[in-house]
Amino acid sequence: MTLSRRRFGACALGGLAAAAASSSQADDRCRDSETAPPYHSSVGWPLGENGVLWGAHLEGETVYDSAVIAALAKEKPKTLVIGSGLKFDNLHPLSIACRREYDGKFYSTWAEPDDMAALADRLGADLRGDALIWNDWLPSWITDLARDRPRNWREQLQGAFEQHLRDVFGHFKGREGAKLRWCGLVNEPFEAWSLEAGNAPWRQGAWFDAFDPGPKGTPGYIHKAFEIAASCAGETALFLNEANCENDRFGPKLRPALLALVAELKQAGRRIDAVGLESHLMPQWMANPLRPDWRPFRKFLDDLAALDVKIYITELDVLDCAASGVAARDQLVADYFRSFVAAALEQPATVMVTNWDFSDNYSWLREDLANLAEWTQCGRKLACPRPTPYDQALAPKLARDALGRSLAVRRN
Repeated sequence: MTLSRRRFGACALGGLAAAAASSSQADDRCRDSETAPPYHSSVGWPLGENGVLWGAHLEGETVYDSAVIAALAKEKPKTLVIGSGLKFDNLHPLSIACRREYDGKFYSTWAEPDDMAALADRLGADLRGDALIWNDWLPSWITDLARDRPRNWREQLQGAFEQHLRDVFGHFKGREGAKLRWCGLVNEPFEAWSLEAGNAPWRQGAWFDAFDPGPKGTPGYIHKAFEIAASCAGETALFLNEANCENDRFGPKLRPALLALVAELKQAGRRIDAVGLESHLMPQWMANPLRPDWRPFRKFLDDLAALDVKIYITELDVLDCAASGVAARDQLVADYFRSFVAAALEQPATVMVTNWDFSDNYSWLREDLANLAEWTQCGRKLACPRPTPYDQALAPKLARDALGRSLAVRRN
């Protein structure tokens, strides 16, 4: 089992298709079975009014949910994250052409990114794109090429790889209003479960197969992505994104591997502006779930900063299965937001904090509880998670104020 987010069927179809898929998708998610205790936020300033690039990820039907957008607008985000709209499978589902058929009609697969750009304009935020190059979330026409290996298969894959990058950066170049300021160029290059088992560390897939490895055995597609992007990204900041570096289960092996990769890219002259650390916090993967020790992670941030890169916390949420009952679970999430973000912001190179889902009702952690319980080691009785700053009724939680107080170390 790999740590990757489940696909949203409405992605890249635009508002019409998203609305059609919205109700069925919402029904697939769990809902709170216990009423949360009343809570009234005591932090009087919006989260985005701190001196940190704070924002949230949106995708699928969330982009078109007016209640979510109204609540998010009050927090004045500095960045909105196009969660899945720029992934290869969403932009190029049938071929390298950016069109998709839905219900007998053709839609541009740029619909959701363009709607996100319009939303960012309204909210006075800028855009972040994620996971442009990832060995997951690829369409069958790409994975079939990598599997069947017909004549010139590598040239075909390499051509699609380069065209995808040029398409994304070219699409946003020169637009008025919100800019594509940050872009997760390569996503999750390591396979945490393989590292844990002592196997080869790299995540396998079509892009891994399409390029020869570098002189140190590093997958060639990583170098090639940064080489191509440097020629077409303009002022967009390019970052490498990875999961699981913060926890005690995978972090001890992942942290040195990621540091070595960043150092190699720098030594090769690649333009890498930042490292993104997903930060899906899993208390049950910490040596002491109720009193996490962030000092090893904090040392890792210092080592990253010494490589002359900025640090982004890109996908912050907390799985709360280490506590029982809504009140205790909400306290756990708040405690992790407070202590983790405070530790991350002690390092001046940490300049961005992004919540992966703004409210519980749209959290990816609510989509498949049986599968979630298995790979997260939460046990069979997994309550519906409450991992974000706002609950399913769009009311602020303890976690919202805990996050606000930690971000306030850099008030504007």
